[in-house]
Amino acid sequence: MTITTNEAAVPVSGERFRSIMGEVCAQVAVVTTTTEAGPHGTTVTAFCSLSLDPPMVCVALDRGSRLLAAVHDTRRVGINLLAEGHDALAMRFASKGDDKFAGTAWALDAGLPRLDGNAGWIAGEVVDFVDGGDHVVLFCLVTAVDTAGRRPLVYSRRTFGTHSGLLSA
Repeated sequence: MTITTNEAAVPVSGERFRSIMGEVCAQVAVVTTTTEAGPHGTTVTAFCSLSLDPPMVCVALDRGSRLLAAVHDTRRVGINLLAEGHDALAMRFASKGDDKFAGTAWALDAGLPRLDGNAGWIAGEVVDFVDGGDHVVLFCLVTAVDTAGRRPLVYSRRTFGTHSGLLSA
C-alpha cells in the first residue's frame, strides 16, 4: 500500500523531536578508545546492533566530540554497557571535562578502556564513518564481547533506570 499526500512536509522542531525521542527507552553506554595522550570516553544512548553475520554494531557520536577525533585516528572502540546504578558514571562521561577517568575504576581490555562493573562489554574495529546530521555513525565490526549478568542502565524521559521486567531478576 502506498500513501500519498499533497501537503507540504513541515519540519519537526528540535524540541518536539527531543520530546518524542524521550519516550524511547535506550541502553546507556560509555564508548571509549585510547591514544598516546591517554584514554578517551563519552556517554551515548545512540547505540544498537547492526548485523549478526558478521557481528556488527553502530554508535553515533557528536561531530564535535573529542572522542570522535580520537576514534578517527585509532579506528577502535570499547563499548561499556552501563549497569543499573551507574547514573553518576553516565553523567561524568556525558560532561565536557578533560579527566573523566579520574576516580573511575577501569583497565585496558583488548587495548581499550573497560570500566569496572558493566552489564556488558563490546570491543570493535570501526569499518565505516557515516554522516548523520550533527552526528557521525560508526559501523563497528565486533571483535570481543563479555557479559556480567547485571541489569542494564537505561534512559527514558530524561531519567535513568532499568527495565521493569528485570527488577525481580
